[in-house]
Amino acid sequence: MKSGMKALSVLHTEWSNGWGGQEIRILAECRGLAQRGHKVELAGCPQGKLRQRAEAAGLVFHPLAMAGPWDLPALFRLRGLLKRGGFQIIHTHSSVDSWLGGMAARLSGAACVRTRHLSAPVSRNPLNVVYRLPQMVVTTGSGIRRHLVEDYGLPAQRVVSLPTGVDTEFFKPSPPETELYGELGIAPGAPVVAMVAVLRSWKRHDIFCAMAKEVLARRPETRFLIVGHGPGWERVNRYLDEMNLRPAVIMTGHREDVQRILPLCTVCVLTSDRNEGVPQAVLQELACGRAVAASQAGDIPEVVRHGQTGLLVPPGQAEPLTQAVLALLDDADLRTRLGREGRSMVEAEYSLGHMLEATEEVYARARAAKGGG
Repeated sequence: MKSGMKALSVLHTEWSNGWGGQEIRILAECRGLAQRGHKVELAGCPQGKLRQRAEAAGLVFHPLAMAGPWDLPALFRLRGLLKRGGFQIIHTHSSVDSWLGGMAARLSGAACVRTRHLSAPVSRNPLNVVYRLPQMVVTTGSGIRRHLVEDYGLPAQRVVSLPTGVDTEFFKPSPPETELYGELGIAPGAPVVAMVAVLRSWKRHDIFCAMAKEVLARRPETRFLIVGHGPGWERVNRYLDEMNLRPAVIMTGHREDVQRILPLCTVCVLTSDRNEGVPQAVLQELACGRAVAASQAGDIPEVVRHGQTGLLVPPGQAEPLTQAVLALLDDADLRTRLGREGRSMVEAEYSLGHMLEATEEVYARARAAKGGG
């Protein structure tokens, strides 16, 4: 922890039962803060994947079912947990646990911090006070912060943009593992274009597939990886069948070893058209020195700086993406320069250590606003 800072007692909450970028960030944040000397525990969905991962990491997880924002039994259980555990801060992440956590904080005397992970607009209905309950709100990109201040009306001093930090020792440039080519069914040294993302509608895997079809018409030796799983699994499989893209396009499913996949990739792509903060996958790709082509959606342009750390294309259009991917496949010097600049940017501005230090500062501000010193 920062010099002169006392250890804090923090409870993170998460209503979701899924596993994606949001939950990955929560776990990394909790583990990192615990390693820095803070008492950090979690509460949330008893059947959630976050519980499994947190307990496997040696963190205390309190199973707490939450039926909805007006689940009074859950509210009072959460208030009791805050008081019994002596938690100074509750840090909430999803809609339901943020309503309950914000109210439980008011009842228990704890300070409250909320992280907004998505860039989807927040309702301006005057009854939607969920973002007015916490003392501080963290966003995963500057565009989300701007929306909460300018459109929703939060005081600027209460909202901090803090993209997810990357462990730059874990995600770093390295040579590809030859045996991984065989595992994935790719010829060693073949050009590989990959997209790492949960299979959700706004990730626009249809655009990725349309791009792959066009690139294959000109570069038939290219192979494509769709890395991830999610509710769109069957839909994306249909794209491959309808466009006759197999076996050139390979769906890997969820991978725990993305840091091994990325060194195989010649180009990395993200085709989202909305709901993006600063994507963890893109930061990991940049940390690995990969060349990135991504859509200009949400806060992606905050880190994919056109011509400097990657190439930006209009969202929802396959042809500009195709041209960007072909340009990167054809120009090794451009790929190298973009990858080098991307790695340098992540090290300087988006490391895990930077995120943890900034989170400690947010907690200090939340406690000060609450009157906890």
